[in-house]
Amino acid sequence: MAPATATNSALILEEPFIRTPYELLRRSHRSAQRQVEKDFTAVQTTLQALLKSLGSKGNTNDSRAAALSKVDQSGERLRGLKRKLDDLQPSSSAPSPLRSRAEYLSRQLEPARASRGMMETGAGAADGDDAMAEVRETAGEGGAEDIAMEDADVVTPEWKDNTLDRYIVDYLLRTGRMKTAQALADRQGLDQLVDLKLFAELTKIENALVEKQSVVEALAWCGENRGTLKKTKNNLEFTLRMQDFIELCRKRDIVGAIAYSRKNLSAWAPTHMGEIQQGMTLLAFGEKTGVGSYRKLYDRSRWEAVRREFRQTFLTLYALPSQPVLSLALCAGLSALRLPSCARHQPPQSPLVPLLPAGPPLHNFEEALLPDLDVSFPHLTAPIGGVPSSASEDLHEHPEQAVGNVDCPTCGADMKALAKEVPMSHHVNSTIVCRISGEVMDSNNEPLAFPNGYVYSSKALAEMAKNSFDVVTCPRTRESCAFSRLRKVYIS
Repeated sequence: MAPATATNSALILEEPFIRTPYELLRRSHRSAQRQVEKDFTAVQTTLQALLKSLGSKGNTNDSRAAALSKVDQSGERLRGLKRKLDDLQPSSSAPSPLRSRAEYLSRQLEPARASRGMMETGAGAADGDDAMAEVRETAGEGGAEDIAMEDADVVTPEWKDNTLDRYIVDYLLRTGRMKTAQALADRQGLDQLVDLKLFAELTKIENALVEKQSVVEALAWCGENRGTLKKTKNNLEFTLRMQDFIELCRKRDIVGAIAYSRKNLSAWAPTHMGEIQQGMTLLAFGEKTGVGSYRKLYDRSRWEAVRREFRQTFLTLYALPSQPVLSLALCAGLSALRLPSCARHQPPQSPLVPLLPAGPPLHNFEEALLPDLDVSFPHLTAPIGGVPSSASEDLHEHPEQAVGNVDCPTCGADMKALAKEVPMSHHVNSTIVCRISGEVMDSNNEPLAFPNGYVYSSKALAEMAKNSFDVVTCPRTRESCAFSRLRKVYIS
């Protein structure tokens, strides 16, 4: 059951990978179906008109020529319809993106299925080997050679898991880096596995909205998908129409604005009467009006709001997530690793007690004994935040720094900014990690506590005591004591 659960978890982020080409294929078939019905109706109407004209008594050479011309036109229309239907048929030489992605996921899940099959049919494998041996004995030497040749001919095609490359291409496409995404997709052979054409269309319409401040391309897209937008009760088309009306008012084309509102805004009156009334007031107020509510409608920043609404509608229509899949995968991984200990910790300020200068500290005793030797000893008790610059600073001042585990990805400088935005993971059983060695503390590496309460692993402290004359020093508070004074910690 475990492999099945792991497989289902791995497929959660891959839903848009399959659903997006499915939506594209479904819309393409619906469009083709409407075109087929339209062509068939037109041909049927033409043929019925021809039959009626042929049955009439006033047949002349001109009428026959006109009838032959209509027959030729109908035949040409049917041939064009046949070509369209042939293009919709699946082809093995040029598979559809949906088929390519389904095969890719199937190859990606083969290891999980193979491991599950081996667990379920462990005993049956031996029976299969015995049966194969009997077949070889029955076939004889020649038959065995044929079977060996057949096994040699079966060559598994080379396959590479390009999940990370797909996520990177998706991120580049969403951020408008079309050329970089195209270059990476071409290099890794991901043309069928990423939505290059879809995001190229999105980028083109967004540039028209923001740079050209034109709604022509966006309205054309709404016309192609009007049925779906109406079914989902989406208001994108009204937003585009209202923005187009505002631009006419900005130019003070009053007659054109009134005609435009009657043609394109009146149909939205039952659901958007308040917004239409506010927009119609712009016929009396120009762009430089002092009324704040109307001056806000003329603000150029509305184009950016229109772009965001169009982008959200576009992604929702094609079953694409609003965030890059790379960001979703990173957030899922970081939230599984982030712990309360990864959060920034500021210890309470404690007054510094000045100590009298003394000889070199115990952990620098080697340098005092061997001053003439050019030998660098590792600073075993250096604080996690860094090695002290001098012995006096090491002895008197030891400020606790907000540091994390060196082996934790969420504590790294690169991932810390992303990790602070995700929730912490919930662990039923905690794992204690030594801050000195980074190793897990368990029965084989027991935790030991200093008199001040700080806990570290027995292996790391034993190594420290071995190199410091049986003296250990707490890396956090710099308090030293004998190794025998450490106490074992038992966690229940």
